[in-house]
Amino acid sequence: MPSMTSLWVAGFLAVACVAPVRAEPLRSSFDLRVADAPHATRTDAGEAVFEELHLTSFAEAPLRLSRVDVVDAANGHVLASIAGAALEQRFALIGPAGPGQGAVVAPGRHGVVYLQWPTHGHHPRTIRHVVTYAALPAAATATVRGGAAIVSYDVGAPLGPPLRGGPWVAIHAAAWPHGHRRVFNAVDGKARIPGRFAVDWVRVDAAGRTAQGDPDVPGNALGYGAEVLAVAAATVVAVRDTMAESPRVSDNPKHTLDEDAGNYVTIHLDDGRYAFYEHLRPGSVAVRPGQRLDRGDVLGELGFTGASTGPHLHFHVADGPSTVASEGRPFVLEAFDLLGSYGDLGKLGKARWAPRPAKESSRRRDEWPVENAVVRFPD
Repeated sequence: MPSMTSLWVAGFLAVACVAPVRAEPLRSSFDLRVADAPHATRTDAGEAVFEELHLTSFAEAPLRLSRVDVVDAANGHVLASIAGAALEQRFALIGPAGPGQGAVVAPGRHGVVYLQWPTHGHHPRTIRHVVTYAALPAAATATVRGGAAIVSYDVGAPLGPPLRGGPWVAIHAAAWPHGHRRVFNAVDGKARIPGRFAVDWVRVDAAGRTAQGDPDVPGNALGYGAEVLAVAAATVVAVRDTMAESPRVSDNPKHTLDEDAGNYVTIHLDDGRYAFYEHLRPGSVAVRPGQRLDRGDVLGELGFTGASTGPHLHFHVADGPSTVASEGRPFVLEAFDLLGSYGDLGKLGKARWAPRPAKESSRRRDEWPVENAVVRFPD
């Protein structure tokens, strides 16, 4: 399996310090903000910080981004840099994007750079950002500094497994244009990303198949009906068990925002966080609001309700009880066996994953699974 660290290094180039500030003419450019505190989490590839840098253009011409530096505010050292194709991959405009524009923000538009950088064991408290850009069509490059933020390194107490056994594919990827990492909800005057660290769990067999028989029939999925488990001592705060499933995966209709989660259970962990289990099988929810839970208690069964592309368990942790109006928070799992990963998720259901080298230990502890990892939960 290619090292996630190597992937980070390819996009984020560590350098010694910010270049000396040179005199530049005053110009109106970007308002830089970090709306939610950057949060670190631990994976097999090491510790990394996830954050979103918001850029609103107040310029009179379109501005093309060429580089973003993350800087330790205490000493000016550059912690990570992203440029070129890697920057374009991690950039998105809010709202419609112009064809073939790349990392360009038109006057009055709002863009986001979805940053993910390794700590290499260093834990700066406050960071800032340096954005290098050029006004189109052919102006000289300039820089703007801002976007101060305090980094959080708290991942909370390690959680138990949300499911039993395996193999399960932990589906998520920070670079996906429409993945959980990039889905903002603005429903009560503030834009949030509930699924910032969400994982979609899909069951596979030794050959990488996801279903027995026709995969368009939800009940044929290997994970369909699997019991979902409380990951820690908690109290149930919300449930829904009234939504029906589409009889075929391909016929699943569009859903409103409040229906996206399908049938779900939300639990309030004793450490203050909230855990969400979504797309549960109709009639399977086994708990009620106010009920106390122990780790390992059965909450319901994996199904195919709501905005789902196939039977799976959507699991995430957030800072509040709402499925749409809470900020996603990092979490780590107490233990799992890392069997391998899918480098190309298009092969899911068609081919076996890339196995982990036998010489490397497979048991992982107190980590968030890397993107598209294949894992087994210990008994």
